Amino acid sequence: STRRNQWSLAAANENEEGNPFGFLQGLFQPSNSAVEEPAKPEIPDVVIDSDYKLAAAFGALGIAIIFSSHASGCTSTICPPSVGGAVFGGIISLLASLFAVQATRIRFVFDKEAFELANIDVSSPENKLYDSGENIIVGGANRWMYDSFVNWDFYPSVDFPILVYFKETQTQKPDGSYSGQVHFFPAIANCKQLQEQFELRGCAKVAKN
Repeated sequence: STRRNQWSLAAANENEEGNPFGFLQGLFQPSNSAVEEPAKPEIPDVVIDSDYKLAAAFGALGIAIIFSSHASGCTSTICPPSVGGAVFGGIISLLASLFAVQATRIRFVFDKEAFELANIDVSSPENKLYDSGENIIVGGANRWMYDSFVNWDFYPSVDFPILVYFKETQTQKPDGSYSGQVHFFPAIANCKQLQEQFELRGCAKVAKN
């Protein structure tokens, strides 16, 4: 009877503690607790630095053209510029002035959702940015979502840039389609920083052969 009592006690303990092979079930049963993925760090908004090298290069070129194009028939050591040289050099110099003004008042901005061209209020202590309005060439806001990009590049190269190029499908073309609108901007901002942000924000780019 003593052994029967021991068996009864063991059976009772087994019922209280559950299946003695329960530890095996835990190996095969999925856990109810969900595994949380670590949150991805947010990319901060970035305002690209201005770059005046293009304005300086055009200014030097314009002055060189004016002073190196002597008027025909001049035999003096110091000659006035020719009409063609003065006109062409003057146009190049005006472009240099335009690029310098744009580099001063326009900023290329990358926020959480889009790439934008903004104007800067240089008279304010905080250099506040404000909306640059509609694009004067193709219309629409100067703001483009990253997922609308289909290509971007720098011409002739990112090391010696003159133009910033990108193509997006957000802006409606004159024919009413959204097949891709091309944009060109003078390289009045740090193109190395632009390249870094285009890549960081996942802007699509056509691979070169």
